[in-house]
Order: sequence, then C-alpha cells, then structure tokens
Amino acid sequence: MPARKEKYTTVSELSFEQMEELKQNYLINHLLEVEDRSASYEEIASAAEIVPDNIIFDIYDGTIFCNDDFACTAEIPLF
Repeated sequence: MPARKEKYTTVSELSFEQMEELKQNYLINHLLEVEDRSASYEEIASAAEIVPDNIIFDIYDGTIFCNDDFACTAEIPLF
C-alpha cells in the first residue's frame, strides 16, 4: 500500500466543515466545564453561529492540523 501524502493546515486554512467541527467540540467542552451541562442538539447544530471564529483562532493559533484530525475529512476505511 503506497504511503498517503498528508496535507497539513493551520486554523486559518481549515474548511468550513472542519471549522464547524472544531466549534462543535469547543462548545460541548465549554458547556461541560463552565456550566456543568451538556450541549443540546440544537446548540451543537448551531455551533458555527454560536461560537465566534476569533475564539477558535485564538485557541488553536500555532496548531498544525491534518485531515485525520477531523471526522468530516478523515480517510478511514469502512471495511
């Protein structure tokens, strides 16, 4: 099996779907840690509107991502 060439990106280069996934994860963890509650399905679905981009940019500044860091772009074989 040939080696896969991985693409690495910074937070400012993420796709909309990847950014949305980060915002969902941030919101879920934030609500658990700060408000001691779970996020509702509606909050998770609306995370892109609830969590401002600058919060994600600040938290993940300097982080290098690859596609496998995200469920929406991970190349996981189904079988």
